[in-house]
Amino acid sequence: MSAADIFGITEPVSVYRVRLQVHSKLIGGVPSSPSVIKGWLKTRLELGDRSLQELAERTLRERFTDRQPSADELAQAVMESGQDVNVNGFKRLNGMLAYEARCMKAALKEAMNSTYPGTDWDGKKDYKPPTGRPLPAGFRKGLMATAAERVFVLGDIHRDYISLGMAEPSGIEERIKHIKTAQGPRSSISRVEYVDKPSLEFTLRVHDDFLSQQAWGAIWVRLQDIGIGADRARSDGQFELTDWQRIA
Repeated sequence: MSAADIFGITEPVSVYRVRLQVHSKLIGGVPSSPSVIKGWLKTRLELGDRSLQELAERTLRERFTDRQPSADELAQAVMESGQDVNVNGFKRLNGMLAYEARCMKAALKEAMNSTYPGTDWDGKKDYKPPTGRPLPAGFRKGLMATAAERVFVLGDIHRDYISLGMAEPSGIEERIKHIKTAQGPRSSISRVEYVDKPSLEFTLRVHDDFLSQQAWGAIWVRLQDIGIGADRARSDGQFELTDWQRIA
């Protein structure tokens, strides 16, 4: 039972079904679980990954002086060595990779702020919503702040998660990161899971349906080029909006 049921009112909410197709790679940005990191380490150590050989050899000398460990034991020991062997990736839900609904909302807000900085947007003053009520005269909030209170993303496999349609990532890449620190410019290796060309489907709940279709169109055009997921500066996560339907 919902608040609308309890109070006997019609929800002032419009519901949109959204589907998008990523052009190439969607990059994960969530620190992975120990089991994922361990599995990656085992694979890389068995392949003789040069970047890990020195660490593995030092671990062997310190932890296994009397015997040769299994690949599983060595990976576990490397994980416990305190070195940076993290892998950023995706959440897992019911055995499937998932993109968080909150991340999709954050991406939408980023595109809204980029498309309509300031306090005005297409249709703000004269748009008549099919559900709910128009924004009051003199409404001064910008679009990003308004969307934070009125636009909500619901996933397809769970209200908080959007399925990526597969149980395992397409692969793990090592990427060089250039950062500025107090000691000057530094480079580091970042390891990331990626999914190749996933299709994502989710629902938007929009209170008062306050955005015109013209405004929504401009926002989605901008977000297609900005992209979703991590490493967007490399143009990862760019996509095509393939479906947009008001279903309620």
